[in-house]
Amino acid sequence: MNKLKFFLAATAICSALLSGLQAAPITYALTNNAAYQNQYSLSGSITTDGTLGALSGSNITGWTWTVTNTATSTITFSESGTSTSSMFGVVASETQVTLPAANSQAGSSVLEFAGRFGVIDWRRYPVTNMMGMTFPATEYYRAQGNAVSFWNQHSNVVPFPSTADGSWIIAGDSASAVPEPSTYGLLFGGLALAVVAVRRRKSTQA
Repeated sequence: MNKLKFFLAATAICSALLSGLQAAPITYALTNNAAYQNQYSLSGSITTDGTLGALSGSNITGWTWTVTNTATSTITFSESGTSTSSMFGVVASETQVTLPAANSQAGSSVLEFAGRFGVIDWRRYPVTNMMGMTFPATEYYRAQGNAVSFWNQHSNVVPFPSTADGSWIIAGDSASAVPEPSTYGLLFGGLALAVVAVRRRKSTQA
């Protein structure tokens, strides 16, 4: 009976410790679709607080991106920030950030980062019907700076990297989520408590 009580107590302690752990931040590399970017390349990253599944603007802790002229290897413009100017329908896994295909049920999906000198965004709008007029689905990704669009490509002519269900992969190849020092501290602290409890129990029995 005592063994069962000890096991239950240890399980409760471990559960409490694990529930207090926060997800480690994850950094994802932006997808570069160079063949369709008018001789420009895209590099940069999106960092989240580690949330998986549907993301909101508060889950984005930082982003950076650079547009480079591939012909001259010169940076056209670069931006970084910590907030999104427009975001809905964005989904994160441990390895990717994706935008699902737009449809009348799921609605639109958009991710846009705007900085001081430029903006980059991915947009997927479903077919819409307004006042009896039907507008076709619109899907594109864009980088624009200093009033010049470096690319503005629609999905009907651009094979954008996608998952099996048609979701655009806008960032991937993420760095593995590395536990923070506080996480290790909690885990080792819990183990230490368990060891001390076991030793005290043995000494009491002796």
